[in-house]
Amino acid sequence: MPAPFILLDDARPDGASDALLYREPAEVVIARRADEVAPALERMEELTRQGRELAGYLAYEAGLALEPRLATRAARRTGAAGPLLWFGAFERHDTIPACEVPQWLGARTQGPLGSVGPMEPQLSPGGYARAFARLQDAILAGDIYQANLTFPLTGSWSGDPLALYAAIRPAAGAGYGGIVFDGSHWLLSFSPELFFALKDGIATVKPMKGTRPRARDEDEDRALATELAESVKDRAENLMIVDLMRN
Repeated sequence: MPAPFILLDDARPDGASDALLYREPAEVVIARRADEVAPALERMEELTRQGRELAGYLAYEAGLALEPRLATRAARRTGAAGPLLWFGAFERHDTIPACEVPQWLGARTQGPLGSVGPMEPQLSPGGYARAFARLQDAILAGDIYQANLTFPLTGSWSGDPLALYAAIRPAAGAGYGGIVFDGSHWLLSFSPELFFALKDGIATVKPMKGTRPRARDEDEDRALATELAESVKDRAENLMIVDLMRN
């Protein structure tokens, strides 16, 4: 089993940034329970003031721990393993040129790609319908104005996580991908969007909602721009994302 590491990877076919590799954390901050999340975040603030670089992950449910009325739900993970928060504090990071990431992965692959077992839905059609109805009621009541109703799937897999990442990477072409290995659990990410980046007091958001891809042909590009401008749904989603990040 390798030591904990984090690879932040850009696999876009054009204009990819170099990958960042974090190894040998000087300290690890972990929160396994809801009441450990806030102290862990405070410790992370202290470490950044000391000049350490932090890399890791926050589970989606970690956000529930910051709201007293929802904290009891933080432990109800949808089949995911691992803590609510795991961050390593590093003295530095290594840079891997984007063109060399496939070779870096290949040199460290230790086994076959493996196989994925049947994926089992964790929400029945009836459960989905009931959840959808609750969201509609909440919107009509003015409690929320937008929600993501997800459809979780769980399944078994055996093989080398690095081989799996290397196989999916070129097909996904994700600009915000990467690997987190915390010593016990592997997380493979293939995200095409940036939730937010904060630098010098400026927040940058690159969502997929309310957007269209750029086309190589000018006529097609204009057609996509017109379609987007005339889409009430996409315009509303884009404004909601901007409003969320602004506040």
